[in-house]
Amino acid sequence: MRLAPVICLVIAAPASALELAFPNTVTVAVETSAAASARLPEAPWSPGIVVPGTEGAIRKTVLRLPGAQWTTLQLIAPLRVELERAGYVQVFSCADAECGGFDFRFQLDLIGEPDMYVDLGNYRYLLMRHPSEEPHSVALVASPTTSAGNVHVTEVSGAHFPEVAQDAEDVEAETEEDADHGTQRPGTLAASLLKRGHVVLDALEFGSGSADLGNGPYPVLAELAAWLLDNPSARIVLVGHTDSMGSLETNTTLSRRRAEAVAGRLIEAFGIDPSRLEAAGAGYLSPIESNLTDGGRTANRRVEAVLISVE
Repeated sequence: MRLAPVICLVIAAPASALELAFPNTVTVAVETSAAASARLPEAPWSPGIVVPGTEGAIRKTVLRLPGAQWTTLQLIAPLRVELERAGYVQVFSCADAECGGFDFRFQLDLIGEPDMYVDLGNYRYLLMRHPSEEPHSVALVASPTTSAGNVHVTEVSGAHFPEVAQDAEDVEAETEEDADHGTQRPGTLAASLLKRGHVVLDALEFGSGSADLGNGPYPVLAELAAWLLDNPSARIVLVGHTDSMGSLETNTTLSRRRAEAVAGRLIEAFGIDPSRLEAAGAGYLSPIESNLTDGGRTANRRVEAVLISVE
């Protein structure tokens, strides 16, 4: 199965452009206004309290992520991390009932259905703001359906949304570099894989002492698969790791079986050619944290992708 192209939402932060993106994302709708207002609540809904509009240049975007079993936290969390890295700070966050349910949702200025669907019993709201002289706020609303995850992004800028452009020579140079070193975007899994030669595949879920990989969805596998499909010459080894509980033989076997399960998911769910994947187990021989603490043992239980070659 071939993944759809990665589509990015470029946030025009006060000092730079920030890309918010998921692999396999579709941009459903975009609305912009040079001068308008949007209500960005900073507290749960309360009777008699009217949320004032925040004025400025406004852009609203709806992103859709195909696939069932998304949670609101899975949809919001990666975007929150990217915003925090860009210097944004959280102003307010809540989920469905604690926000105020129906009343809270309908005080939000969102693009309507069918573009943006909000399940009143299953949504999450996040408001973040950049602490600069030029105010810039970003409000996210995430709500999944049985077939997709929906994320509504509202940006309010104190100035305007600058064009994100490059000189033709720069674009040509980047294209040549991609051809030489594999397609990538700075800050993505692929960029880390190419720079460091390996990357941890975060948030994979296995049963305790088991090699059974949960149903997911796992955005990290979708992102890895998208890059492999875009770079057909690339080959990787999936390496399982464990904590130090139990014997080395047992842990080596378990870690290899978990790596094989990840390889199997890439083959079955995303159509990756099996000849491009290998699986191995390191047991507890390559920890990234101390095995003397619960947090360290948790971090050490992981599967990594190791890049063998890419032309």
